[in-house]
Amino acid sequence: MSQSEGSRVSAWNRLQSFVVGKYKSVQLSIERRSFEGKLERIVRVALAHQSLGLPAGHPQFKLLREQADSTCAKFAQRWNIDPNLLEAQIPAIRKLKSLADPASKVKPAVLVSAGTAGVLALFFLIGVLAGLTSIGYHLIRIR
Repeated sequence: MSQSEGSRVSAWNRLQSFVVGKYKSVQLSIERRSFEGKLERIVRVALAHQSLGLPAGHPQFKLLREQADSTCAKFAQRWNIDPNLLEAQIPAIRKLKSLADPASKVKPAVLVSAGTAGVLALFFLIGVLAGLTSIGYHLIRIR
């Protein structure tokens, strides 16, 4: 193979790699917009449900979260992207997860019990300090 044939082959390979790279980047851009559109519709539906007073943790939110997770997983697998990276880049996914699985609230009875125990402990410590102060004054007066 002569020098000119080798340079033609390498030029052809470079051109082919360039075209394939551009095609994939355009395809990724188109599919990303489609993915974001699907995700946006899911999040809008969830926010509409929330604005109508549907409580967090309702089965409809869980269904929407599953739909969003499935959409994200398909996109991440197709383009070999870490799903955690998608979640970090799209904060609406976290909002949807918080609507589907809300943080558990502390029951009021627990708060009242803890407050009462704290007040009792505070009064006990004040009594102990008052007693120690009284003993100190009596010891100083005796001398």
